[in-house]
Amino acid sequence: MSNKENFNKKEDKVIEGNVSTFLSENSKLIKYIVLAIVVIVVVIGVVNISLNRKALKNVDALETAQTELASATSADKESSTYQEDLDKAIADLQALETAKGYVGLKATYLLALQSFSDKDYQVALDSFLTISDKASGTYLGSLSLSNSAVCAEQLGDQAKVIEYCQKLIDVYGNDAAETPKAMFTLARIYEKQGNADLAKGRFQQLADQFPNSEYGKLAKNSLLNY
Repeated sequence: MSNKENFNKKEDKVIEGNVSTFLSENSKLIKYIVLAIVVIVVVIGVVNISLNRKALKNVDALETAQTELASATSADKESSTYQEDLDKAIADLQALETAKGYVGLKATYLLALQSFSDKDYQVALDSFLTISDKASGTYLGSLSLSNSAVCAEQLGDQAKVIEYCQKLIDVYGNDAAETPKAMFTLARIYEKQGNADLAKGRFQQLADQFPNSEYGKLAKNSLLNY
């Protein structure tokens, strides 16, 4: 046997001895560490289960509140329970606004729609803008940005309409379902402002990129005026 092999065997024995000595001298400490790890794993599991249950509960609550709001707003306003039902649905949605993720954002979105329906355009605008930032890159984000432009137009702020429509196009490109509407709105606002060149350019872009869409067809008809 070579000297190298003898050295390696001796080294292995030394290591084994050191490990055995360490385990023997620190057995209680190791047991506490193992126990602590087990407790941590159990706690994490319980927390995850609790969070999942809470998330599912919030989803159910959102669906219920959304149904209640739709039912309340479609009911006869002369009904004796109309305002009571509406107030309850709104209160339930407000309670969900602090929920994390989609549930909280959707609750805020539904409340913004109600504010718009009540002609509280500034309140609706502020909510839609908040959602468009927090949900940027998602369908809810693009939809809220589109609705922000509608609110701004109701408030008579054409500069903000242009800003929000252009931001929607810049951020989402042709991927958002609201992009054709944003293009048409831009063209229409430019037309109102008397900027024929910009209006025509937007109508043409819309007709070229979305020829079969509703707004693309409207753009083609609008181009006949130029």
